[in-house]
Amino acid sequence: MTSKHYNSLKATLIAFLLCAIFLPFARLIAPRAIIEGQALYLAWLPLSVMLALMLIFGRRAIAGIIITLVLVNYNEWQLSLMQNTVLVACQAVPLFLCCALVRLMLGTRWRVGLPNKWMGVRIFWLGFVAPGVMKLAMVLAGRWVIFPDAIASYFVSDSVLFRIVDTLSLIVASLIFTMAFYFPLRMILTPRYARTLWRACLVPCFSRKNRHFVMGWLIVLSTLLIFLCSPHHAKLFSGYLVPAIFVVFTMGIRRLGHRLILFCWAISAWLLLTWNYNFLLGMKSEYALSFVLSVFVSFTICMLYMTNIFRRSAWVTRLWQEQALTDPLTQLPNLRALERSLIQSQTPWLCCLRMNNLEFLSRHYGMMMRVHCKVTINQLLQPWLQEGECVFQLPGNELLISLTGPAPEARLSHIVDLLNSQKICWNNNWLEIEFSAAWAVADTDVASLQPMLGQLSYLAEQASASDRVLSLNARQAVVTGQTSGQVLMLQKVKRALDEGSVMLYAQPIVDAGGQGYHEILSRLVCDGEMLTPDRFIPIIAQFNLSDRFDLLVVETMLAWLQAHPHTGSGARFSVNLMPFTLMRKDTAQHIITLFRRYAVPIAHVIVEITEEQAFSHSETSIQNITVLREAGFKIAIDDFGTGYANYERLKRLQANIIKIDGCFVKDILTDSMDAMIVKSICEMARVKSLCVVAEYVETAAQRDLLLSLGVNYLQGWYTGKPQPLVELRP
Repeated sequence: MTSKHYNSLKATLIAFLLCAIFLPFARLIAPRAIIEGQALYLAWLPLSVMLALMLIFGRRAIAGIIITLVLVNYNEWQLSLMQNTVLVACQAVPLFLCCALVRLMLGTRWRVGLPNKWMGVRIFWLGFVAPGVMKLAMVLAGRWVIFPDAIASYFVSDSVLFRIVDTLSLIVASLIFTMAFYFPLRMILTPRYARTLWRACLVPCFSRKNRHFVMGWLIVLSTLLIFLCSPHHAKLFSGYLVPAIFVVFTMGIRRLGHRLILFCWAISAWLLLTWNYNFLLGMKSEYALSFVLSVFVSFTICMLYMTNIFRRSAWVTRLWQEQALTDPLTQLPNLRALERSLIQSQTPWLCCLRMNNLEFLSRHYGMMMRVHCKVTINQLLQPWLQEGECVFQLPGNELLISLTGPAPEARLSHIVDLLNSQKICWNNNWLEIEFSAAWAVADTDVASLQPMLGQLSYLAEQASASDRVLSLNARQAVVTGQTSGQVLMLQKVKRALDEGSVMLYAQPIVDAGGQGYHEILSRLVCDGEMLTPDRFIPIIAQFNLSDRFDLLVVETMLAWLQAHPHTGSGARFSVNLMPFTLMRKDTAQHIITLFRRYAVPIAHVIVEITEEQAFSHSETSIQNITVLREAGFKIAIDDFGTGYANYERLKRLQANIIKIDGCFVKDILTDSMDAMIVKSICEMARVKSLCVVAEYVETAAQRDLLLSLGVNYLQGWYTGKPQPLVELRP
């Protein structure tokens, strides 16, 4: 016997065994009612078993169904051969024919994926046509064949409503209870299917996100079922609580999933129809039963379609999420996926892998060559990665590798060496790509991810032929031996910011009478070394550390103001904000919150911004400046005249103070053009009611000329050198 025939015979025998067990059991537990002295099924559950077996075994279940029906019918009513043959034909043939038609329309996979997009075909043929033809065949058979009195009413009845209710009982069995037998039978046959159902249905339901809702849902449903199925008389509530069952199931469709909700609905419907004293209280008539069963059928169809809609919606949502986390060209996880990985703390180390000559090669071979190289490199990396490690797409010439195993630097060095020994083929051309890398301990704070990526990118670019892998988190002595002075400076700046080691200086800005305020200047201190702005400002700007630096300066200044309160109402200090600081959301709100925390009046501080920020097209910068102005801060434009400032922009400038850059001041005594520019700015500022501050004032002659041209305040070594803030007398 061939394997195919053996498997077919085995499936047929298993189907017969299940039929022999479940068909009598289903008939035994089928809910019944007595209407005007006649017994009536409210749901003929053997049809549910037969349909479930057809969905599982297909044509291999036919023999088992027929044999079992013959035995059950003969054992129950001692039918003659003619009677039994007609009854079995009425019970089984319509179902077999409808299953054959569905298979013809949907193909060999007509039994797979319940529910799915072909659900309407199954509902029509298996849920309505098969029961309808089955009942019609029984009515026609009753005209020529006489059956025992116990079942004669199902074949011959003078009541049209009785036939309608009987037909509805078949439809109810097909639509509602088929899945209640299908799922257990599948689990009995295939334990792996039981594990799949457990993971797909129960595990998500009792996850932390859904646990409380599902428990509450089960408690409410159980309470309603206990009340409706109890023998207690409740005429005022029983019938009115039935719609609540429908509401509860409608609410649970999204959270419980289509399999579990259909199974729960089948169990609930069976309980309601079996212990129906309260549920059908006062409704023991054909009219009432036909209405109730019709409502059950209608709600079941609606629920089937709703479950299918929510199932497809969940599938589309998962697809969109996967697409949102994947680069469309390389199909690699993108930065969003990296952020999610960091939030879940699954990435201890981040490694930036740089292809140094990829930019040059892509200019010659095209951008798709870049994509092909990244895809190929990802394939080469897979055998060297451990479980849980991943390659992420980065713009440009880099890839990011997350490592979770031990010794990341040694592993990364080995990977880089192996990649440098490989060649990549593109359109029959072998490309030699030069690799270098940098790594760092991953920070679970997503806000620090972008600065870290920038630092890793720079460090990977700085790697030399002898040191292809550099560590961003190495100690200072190690970094000194590995990287350039700029990287060493980065480490010092980061350490100073982490430790809050900022020292503030104050330089006076005075009017003709010597009165005024001070501008806050800053220095960083690292390991006892004083870092001047010309050394650390470029690093802060390049590696996007400006917001940390500026907020640290503001907070240090506010702490001094809180410790040295002032009774006056004028400004005491002005403080600079770097361009990238105002390009971050909520910067203005953070500054306002700091002022409230330290209880320092806003009027005591002037905010200085660059000319570039004042005329910026960045929506975030403009919004931050607007919030600061509306909060009461005076806005000063620093280095005015050196950028894109012109008369038209000065005309629409929204500020309080403009500071003329020192390049127009240092030669003002010998260059008449500088004097004319300063005078013109002062006249325009006077019309706009703006104060003018001149920087780089070093001599008395400069002071006198600037005051005569209309300058209001002076700043420079002539008016006062910067002094430590701690030495400033309040």
